[in-house]
Amino acid sequence: MTIKFPAFFIFCILVMTSSSGLTQDLVLPLYPEGIPCASQLKEEIFEVRNTGRRVQKVQHPELAVYRAPANLATGASVVICPGGGYTVLAWDWEGTWMAEWFNSFGVDAFVLKYRLPRWESEDCRSNVALMDAQRAVRLVRSKAQEWQIDPNRVGVMGFSAGGHLASTLSTHFDAGKPNDPNEMARYSCRPDFSILMYPVISMDTTFGHTGSRRNLIGENPDPELEIFFSNEKQVTQETPPTILIHASDDGGVLPENSIVYYQALLRNEVPAALHIYESGGHGFSFAEGKGSVEQWAETVKIWMENQGLLNTKIKVLIVEGQNNHKNWMETTQIMQEQLLSSGLFAVDVIRTPTKEENKIGKFSPDFSRYDVVVSNYNGELWSEQTRKNFEDFVRAGGGFVSVHAANNAFAQWPAYNEMIGLGGWEGRTEKDGPYVYYNKEGELIRDESPGPGGHHGRQHAFTIELRDTSHPITAGLPKKWLHAKDELYDQLRGPALNMNVLATAYSDPETGGTDRHEPMLMTLHYGLGRIFHTTLGHLNESQEHIGFKTTFLRGVEWAATGKVTQEAGEW
Repeated sequence: MTIKFPAFFIFCILVMTSSSGLTQDLVLPLYPEGIPCASQLKEEIFEVRNTGRRVQKVQHPELAVYRAPANLATGASVVICPGGGYTVLAWDWEGTWMAEWFNSFGVDAFVLKYRLPRWESEDCRSNVALMDAQRAVRLVRSKAQEWQIDPNRVGVMGFSAGGHLASTLSTHFDAGKPNDPNEMARYSCRPDFSILMYPVISMDTTFGHTGSRRNLIGENPDPELEIFFSNEKQVTQETPPTILIHASDDGGVLPENSIVYYQALLRNEVPAALHIYESGGHGFSFAEGKGSVEQWAETVKIWMENQGLLNTKIKVLIVEGQNNHKNWMETTQIMQEQLLSSGLFAVDVIRTPTKEENKIGKFSPDFSRYDVVVSNYNGELWSEQTRKNFEDFVRAGGGFVSVHAANNAFAQWPAYNEMIGLGGWEGRTEKDGPYVYYNKEGELIRDESPGPGGHHGRQHAFTIELRDTSHPITAGLPKKWLHAKDELYDQLRGPALNMNVLATAYSDPETGGTDRHEPMLMTLHYGLGRIFHTTLGHLNESQEHIGFKTTFLRGVEWAATGKVTQEAGEW
C-alpha cells in the first residue's frame, strides 16, 4: 500500500534524523478501572483500498500514543477523532497518518479509538463517544509531567462524525471534579483548541448529516437530546479557539455545518477561522491531488503557529548529585515540578556519581542539547574537559542558573567564580574578590577587606527588597516581600564582574547576621551567556514560597531567552 502525503509533509520527514522515527509508542486503555457502559461487542478491523484500516464495533476504548521526536517537541498535543458516521473509524486515513503529520512538527498526537453509537445499546449510544473523548483529554493531561507536554495546549481534531464528537467535546466539558474519588476525573476535559475537518455539527434535519444523527440519537429523538447535540447551539465564550476546514462540493456533510458553528463562535467572541475550498468533496484526508484543498494542512499548521500553540519549550537541564544539604533530592523535585507546571519548559535531570563511586571524571553531560542549565550541586570538581564544555556552552550563549548552595561549589575554578559573581565557603577569601553588599544609605559597596567568604545566621523568615525593579525578572513584582524561613547568605565574595544586583535582604545581627543588606538575586553575563544567581532555596518551604518560585521561573526563562513572558501573578 502506498501512502501519499503532501509535499511539505514529505519534506518535514526528510529533515528529521533517522533516530526520530514517527511510530506509535504505546496504546493506553481509557478505563483501566473498568469500562462504564461496557458491551460484549467483538471488534472488527478491515482494509479499504489505499485508505488504510477501518475499525468498527469498538469494545475497548483506547488511546494510541504518538510522541513527537524529542528534538522537535513543542509541548503541544492533540487528541484525534477519526470519522466514519458513528459506525466505523477511518483509523489510518483520518487517524494514525494525521498523528504522524503532527509529530513531524513537534506535536504529540493521540488517536482515539472511541465507541461507536451505531453498535451500542439504546441506553448507552448517545453517551459513550462523548464519555470516551472527555476521558481521553483527561488522560493526556494526567500524563503532562511524565510526557513533558503542556497541560494548557491540549487540543482536539475531528473528521466528519469525529468532527461532531470534537465539537461536542468543545462545547460539553468541565474543569475537573476536585473531590471525585477517581483521580482521572479531577483533570479538566476542556480542549484548548479545536481543529474540525468537514465536521458534522448539527442535528438539524435541514442540513445535518442524517446517518450520524440516526446513529447517535435515533430516528425519533427526544427534542432536548437533539438540541444538546446540535453544537452550534451550545457554543459559549468558553468554547476553545477553532479552525474549520470544509469543501463547497461536500455532498456528504453540507458546508452549512461549519458555517453555523463559525457564526456561533463569532457571536461568542471565540477566536475562529473558517476555510471553505471550492472543491474536495467529503472525507478527503490530506486531499492529495485534489487542488487547492490540498493546502489545508499547511493552513492549519500556520493557524496553530499564530495561536502560539507551536512555541518550542525551553530545554532545561538540572544538575544534582553531590550536595551537603540533606534535602537536595527534594529541592530538585520541587524545581522540576515548578518548571514543568509552568508549561514553558522541558526538563531533564542528571545526577553525578557519588564521592564514594570515585567516578566524577566520567561525568560528561552534553550541555549543548539545552537552552539553560540549573545547578543544584556543590560537590567534587568536574573533569577538565567537562569544565571546558560548560564554559564553552555559557560563553556561546547558553543560560545558567545557580541555586542556593551551588554558589558554594568550585572555588578553585576561575571561570565558574566569574559566572556566579559571588560565592562562599570552600576556602574563599579576599584572594577571590571583594565582599559586595548595600549599606544602610542604599549604596552598593565593594569591600576589599580580608576575611573568609560565606556565612549565614539562624534560619528565619526575612524581607526581600528589590534593587532593580525594571529588569525582566523583577518587573511587576512587589518592591518588598516577606520570604519564607530560609538561610540568609552573607559575606559572599567573588569577582562580581558584569553583575547586577536585583534584590537584597537585611542580614540582622539579632539572627547572627552582618548588619548589611546582602545580595539575594543577581544577574550576570559571561561571554554571550546569561546567568541568574539566587541565594534562596535552602529548605523545601523556602522553594515553595511564591517569591522563590516566581523569581526562579522567571530567572530560568530569562537566562535561556533574554526575556520573560510570565506574569507576576497574585502575591
